[in-house]
Amino acid sequence: MKVRLKFTKRGVVKYIGHLDLMRYFQKAFRRTDIEMVYSKGFSPHMIMSFAQPLGVGVESDGEYFDVEVADKEDISLFPEKLNAQMAEGISVLNAILLPKGFINAMSSVAAADYELNFYKTAPDLKLLLKKYDESPAVTFVKTTKSGEHTVNVKEFVFELSLKDENTLFAKLDASSSGNLKPLNFIEALLKLENLDINDYPFHILRKETYMRDEKENLVPLNHVKA
Repeated sequence: MKVRLKFTKRGVVKYIGHLDLMRYFQKAFRRTDIEMVYSKGFSPHMIMSFAQPLGVGVESDGEYFDVEVADKEDISLFPEKLNAQMAEGISVLNAILLPKGFINAMSSVAAADYELNFYKTAPDLKLLLKKYDESPAVTFVKTTKSGEHTVNVKEFVFELSLKDENTLFAKLDASSSGNLKPLNFIEALLKLENLDINDYPFHILRKETYMRDEKENLVPLNHVKA
């Protein structure tokens, strides 16, 4: 059976890259008595799918991954069993059973909530939000294999508000087709006042990750109907 787990990534573990995080969870499962399902073939591995890799240095309260386990397992015990193996900063919050054939975590992602905190010198965020609302396009230049492309971030921002004088809340497109990175969003926002992103260091906290339900509404990845 397939299980989706939600976890946090806080503190010094934010400097652990995605591949190392995968290996970390694989080792944690091996230290429990949870019976995992492995792939077939010459080099079997745990069947595991993470929703969306975090950038190094980014913290999160809303990370998800899917695993396959033996049908006999009691998934209500997974958080307790795994948290007994976790290092400080990583905490498994809950586990849910996925219906058969349910799309995996990586393919499900549609959006994500972020808190963007300017922790040294903050720009005038009220002014930037006013200019953002008044501007038909707020852009940055994206470099791909096919060349440079101008991207209007307003097409990929679902919500934007001021949390306090140093912190923005943003709900951004995180789908495979329109993934807007917080760094690029801030770069485009600061350009409205001709400000350099290197002069305004900020901290990124991902608060939640979303998918689309049957009515195309954004819902957290663990809001799955049995």
